[in-house]
Amino acid sequence: MKLRAGARSLAAVCAALVACTPELDWRELSVPGARFAVLLPCKARHEARTLNTAAGALTMTMYACSPKRGTMGVAFTDYSAEGLAANHGRAQLDAARDALLRNIQGSVRSDEEIEVAGLPGRQIYAEGQATVLKARFVVSGSRLYQIAYVGIRDDVAMADIDMFLSSFKLLR
Repeated sequence: MKLRAGARSLAAVCAALVACTPELDWRELSVPGARFAVLLPCKARHEARTLNTAAGALTMTMYACSPKRGTMGVAFTDYSAEGLAANHGRAQLDAARDALLRNIQGSVRSDEEIEVAGLPGRQIYAEGQATVLKARFVVSGSRLYQIAYVGIRDDVAMADIDMFLSSFKLLR
């Protein structure tokens, strides 16, 4: 009986790997200073930009890569401890979601509360004219993480997008 259960598990893992696009070159990006690791399908580039927020000017740091005609990336912004304390940073999560929606000129198709790396988080799926956005948001301490895919509809398999999103983990 245990052998059958093991065989079923192995078959499920193999099916998941086959579903992922073979031309993507998956690798783990581990950024100890930023306290996260994630699987990306191409070599990440690093950039930082200043955001004008209700809390003042803040730096958003991003690690991203662009397979095909889309982008997968992890961004984070550090707030003051008080800035994210209220309601697990719900106002900042809403602002981050709204900024991504403006980028694709899209509307939300689903918005749900989830757990990310053992912390309360949020996942959205949105569509624009020809683009899709699937993203997760999580607050850890005074840091807001955004894990997102933005790209052309049907350009990257949803299994690949989901693998990327679910691979995010926090480092201690």
